[in-house]
Amino acid sequence: MPHATPAAPDFDPRLRAELERRVAMAPAMMHSVDERGHLVFVSDAWLETLGYARNEVLGRHLSDFLTAQSREHAMRDVLPELLHSGRCANVHYRMVKRDGGVIDVLLSAVLDDNPLGRGRGSLAVITDVTALKQTRRALAESEARYRFLAENTTDVIMLLDRTGRRHFVSQACRGLAGYEPEEMLAIRSADMIHPEDVERVLAILHNETAQVTVTYRMQRKDGSYIWVEASFKPVEIDDRSDLCLLIIRNIEERMAAQRRLEDSEARYRLLADNSSDMVFQLDRDLVRRYVSPACREILGLEPEQLIGKKPITMVHPDDAARLALVFQTLMSGAAERQSIVNRMRHRDGRWIWLEAQFRVLKDPETGAPSGVLGSVRDISARKAVEDELAEANRRLKALAGQDGLTGLANRRIFDETLAKEHLRARREHTTLALIMIDVDRFKSFNDIYGHPAGDDCLRRVSRAIADAISRPGDLAARYGGEEFAVLLPNTDEAGAERIAERILLAILGLGIPHEANANGVVTVSAGVAALACAEAPPESLVDSADHALYRAKDFGRNAVIRATEVAIGEHATPSAVA
Repeated sequence: MPHATPAAPDFDPRLRAELERRVAMAPAMMHSVDERGHLVFVSDAWLETLGYARNEVLGRHLSDFLTAQSREHAMRDVLPELLHSGRCANVHYRMVKRDGGVIDVLLSAVLDDNPLGRGRGSLAVITDVTALKQTRRALAESEARYRFLAENTTDVIMLLDRTGRRHFVSQACRGLAGYEPEEMLAIRSADMIHPEDVERVLAILHNETAQVTVTYRMQRKDGSYIWVEASFKPVEIDDRSDLCLLIIRNIEERMAAQRRLEDSEARYRLLADNSSDMVFQLDRDLVRRYVSPACREILGLEPEQLIGKKPITMVHPDDAARLALVFQTLMSGAAERQSIVNRMRHRDGRWIWLEAQFRVLKDPETGAPSGVLGSVRDISARKAVEDELAEANRRLKALAGQDGLTGLANRRIFDETLAKEHLRARREHTTLALIMIDVDRFKSFNDIYGHPAGDDCLRRVSRAIADAISRPGDLAARYGGEEFAVLLPNTDEAGAERIAERILLAILGLGIPHEANANGVVTVSAGVAALACAEAPPESLVDSADHALYRAKDFGRNAVIRATEVAIGEHATPSAVA
């Protein structure tokens, strides 16, 4: 709200107008207040900066344009000083603009007789320092942040020149070297570097263009040395181009760990180089990067002849796919350890058996497979023994499953095979057939010709039965005494009958004399049965074939009877062999 300018009847109007004109035209912010603190003049720059019109400010109290804090400061501190000394200089105020914004100003004023009327008044010159204050605040905040980082980081930050003279040292030097910053400023860099490292490190100080990182030993205040990593970077400050920023980090633990690792690697290399097993390392592409000297004894090759090549190229063709699968399993992350027994070509061209153990290596940062560590040993001698043992076991197993007299499968093998083939037939929905065979009047044969002749007869009958079957899955077995069984998978009753007839003809053709038999030679009788195994247990197949066998004997022997032809109260017609 505009205020009227106080009247001054005894003031020369011409002088007043001239003063107002000059104040208004001044390029600086200026104002004049009377003894009551009311504005009587303001310059155009004053109005333009604060956004007011002249009639909105003249006659108003100056405090109306100050913030509350600046108003309190003016009343408490500035005005008493102005009234006492008649002047004030560079007083910091915060003035309020018409749009509510606030600017920072510096005010300088003089107090004198009011040239515009009675009493005393002041004339002030005001400088807008808002931008300067913002810049100083930003600079102070930036300096505070960087100082906070410099003073609180565990790394020591230094500023030094090319001669090694220090100009700034952060407080972290207390923890690193045991010195106070002021003490380190007085020490030259060369005096804190291990004698064996000093020449190398000082040479870096003269590197004028590039940032360099170097490790060396630094001497602490107590005289001990610690390993540090220092990064040197040339900088230019205040037109000085001979300065270098140095950041020093304690790496004593890292160097100790590296020494332990080197010692460990030396021990493991000693073990690997002197082990009878060939130790090797493969990279991500499964290429050998290290091979121990044991390769000379195992493969007849030098390590240099194996490094840079893939193991798969020397593996027996029959084992290559299995070895490739092992490597794929390891490198895909599906397993961390694998083993395999395979053949590999020796330098002299022969194939030797090796036992290999593999462990996947992983990248320490990503955890992804990065290679394979392995060891192999020659097990050719052991494999030969194992093969001989396996062959002996196979022979023993075969003997255990054979009938000692005839060489056919014994009763135990027959029972096991019957159960297995019955399950297979149920699973595959096929038919299983059985022929039960008995030598006619065999007791009389033994009584007439003796038991050795009887044994020979059974052996010849067995060979005839075995020769009559041709499929790998068919089984001929001695069921007991002079009784035999032929198991025929995936065969129906008619097919089994044809095989039985072939067996009868083969035995008849042997012409083994038997005077107690009707034909004068040895003959057999056979019963044939078949069933879809989903319909009945395996025992029913034996019962049906056995029942048919005895019906064949009832019809005069040297005959084949099918189980389906046998029914209670029903006459069966045997298939006889003349």
